[in-house]
Amino acid sequence: SCFAVGLETGFRIYNTDPCRLTHKRDFEDGGGFGIVQMLFRCNILAVVGGGRNPRFQPHKVMIWDDRIPRCVAEISFRAPVKAVQMSRDVICVCVEKKLYMYRQSDLTLVDHIDFTEPNPKGLCCLS
Repeated sequence: SCFAVGLETGFRIYNTDPCRLTHKRDFEDGGGFGIVQMLFRCNILAVVGGGRNPRFQPHKVMIWDDRIPRCVAEISFRAPVKAVQMSRDVICVCVEKKLYMYRQSDLTLVDHIDFTEPNPKGLCCLS
């Protein structure tokens, strides 16, 4: 398995066993990433801008295809995105007071959950 890390200039993807850098993407014009979530081990990532100079707005989830390398879709929200989780079928996006579930194939909103308490860290898990 592997994991992704967002940085002030781009993102990195690491393998876990052995732990080593497998891919890096830096942008000459800069721009940071606050969230980078991979769809399994493929070239599709959900990214959200972050840091001092965000690459994308923090209230948008950008679907990035690193094979072409560019954004192929975006989902906008009224509040900053706190977390993103992806599976083959759904993308879950957590903002402080709601969780949204979108169909992966066409980004149609499937459902949403209103939290009774704020979730400022965006804690969520998809299995």
